[in-house]
Order: sequence, then C-alpha cells, then structure tokens
Amino acid sequence: MNEKEEVLQHLSDIKSVLVDKDEFFPYNYNALIVWGVIGMIMSLFMGVIFKDSLLYGAIFSFVIMTAGFMIEGFLVKKVNEAYDIEDCTKRQKFISIMFIMLAFFSIVLSVLLAKYNLIILAYSVWIFLIGMGSFALGFILNIKIFTLASYLKMSVAILIMIATLFFADLGSLDSMFFFFVQGVTFVLLGVLPILIAIKLKKVL
Repeated sequence: MNEKEEVLQHLSDIKSVLVDKDEFFPYNYNALIVWGVIGMIMSLFMGVIFKDSLLYGAIFSFVIMTAGFMIEGFLVKKVNEAYDIEDCTKRQKFISIMFIMLAFFSIVLSVLLAKYNLIILAYSVWIFLIGMGSFALGFILNIKIFTLASYLKMSVAILIMIATLFFADLGSLDSMFFFFVQGVTFVLLGVLPILIAIKLKKVL
C-alpha cells in the first residue's frame, strides 16, 4: 500500500466512523499472526493425527480453530473499544461468520477425505477455502495484498489437486509428494499470514 492509498484508507476509515460506524471494519493484525501460528501447527500435525484417528483429528482441528476464533475475537474487541464500538460491526460479523463456516466445513470435509485415505487432498481443501476467505477479506477491506495472497492460495490448491491425479497413494505420509504439500501448506497458511501482518502493522 503506497502513501496515497494509505491516506485514502485513513480518510475512508474516519468517514466510516463518522458517517456509518456499523460499516467500519477495525482489525487487530496480531490476529493474523495467531492464525499463522495455527496454520503452522495444522500443517505439521493434521495429517499424522487424522491418519491415526478420525475422531482425534476432528477434535484436534475443532479445538485449535475454536481457540483461534476466540483469540481473534478478544483482539478485535480491544480494537473496537478504541473506536467506542460496543458490538461487532456488520462487516466484522460477515467476515467472522464466513470464516467460521469455512473452517468447520473444512474440518468435516477433512474427516471425510481422511476416511477414504485422501489426506493430501485435505491440505488442498484448507488452502483453497482459506484463500476464498482471504479474497473476501481483501475485497471488503480494499487491501490488495489480501487479494494477491488469495489468488496465490487458490491457484496453488488447484495445482495440488491436479498433481494428485498422478500420484496413486494419496494417504501415504512418507512420500515426497506429501512432504511437499505439507511444506506448501506451512508456507501459505503459516508463514504468509505472519509476513502480511508484519507488513500491514508497519504501514498502518
């Protein structure tokens, strides 16, 4: 975001607060760092846990995602208080509900894929659906880096799905292809959100 875009963004934020506070979208970018850490944990342990037990995999995913939403809610609440906003705005509710639905849909789909020994595809599902969420977030906030990150995530997820057509054992956790997909997931859902958060915190 260049200097002109930054000024326009600040003016837009001020206008939103003064004219229609309910449409305002304050956000604590430390929440992105939290999600980055969660993304790293998920990419490292999700496959192993689902391979061992579908129930444990579902519980692990549910607990870690719920913790993420609770921490994010606390951080965003602190930001809202700075703008004298007592409840979530319409935009915040929309984004929150969308990501919650995407997350828990991904958990159910991951269980289904793991049941049929398609664990690698579960990783691509997470990348693609989180990418869709990032696209919506970038569109609503008019932040280009979110939109670019979403294009990258969704494109990579599709390429992984296409690549899986050439690999017979999609449930193997010892193949080079699995380690490749795991590494890509670690970067896209773990490292990338943290880097974006650091950049936005410096700019804003």
